[in-house]
Amino acid sequence: MAASCDGIAQIAATDSMTPEQVRLIKNSFDTMWPMRGDIAELCYLRFFELAPEAKALFKDDMEQQRAKLMDMIAALVGSLDQHAIFQSIVATSGRQHARFGVRASQYTALGEALMWSLERKLGASLTPELLASWQALYATVQAEMQRAAARA
Repeated sequence: MAASCDGIAQIAATDSMTPEQVRLIKNSFDTMWPMRGDIAELCYLRFFELAPEAKALFKDDMEQQRAKLMDMIAALVGSLDQHAIFQSIVATSGRQHARFGVRASQYTALGEALMWSLERKLGASLTPELLASWQALYATVQAEMQRAAARA
């Protein structure tokens, strides 16, 4: 692995995901994009159930926040095959979230909420393999964001 200029080791989702998982995510993304608003709304509703203290982190308009979440997911999916871009997105986001005061338990709660919302909106099309792929992507992003946050 090459080191980036800020000292964080470059990774890409494909380093911890199989090519099949990357393919499944990219294919499913086109299906989920039209329902992105519903997915984001469900995700934050569930997130605040799992981590009620996290509501204090969101002082802005939640509609805008839901759009930011889905735009971030779109950027991540779009950069799955582009190591440097993927790493830059994740590291920058990790440093921003450190400034906001996001805790490790909140990353975990958001991941659980995202998977829960995907299950509700994608239904039977969210196969066990596809769910595992989304879980692998989120785990990679979470670990790298936390690593960047620790160095912020």
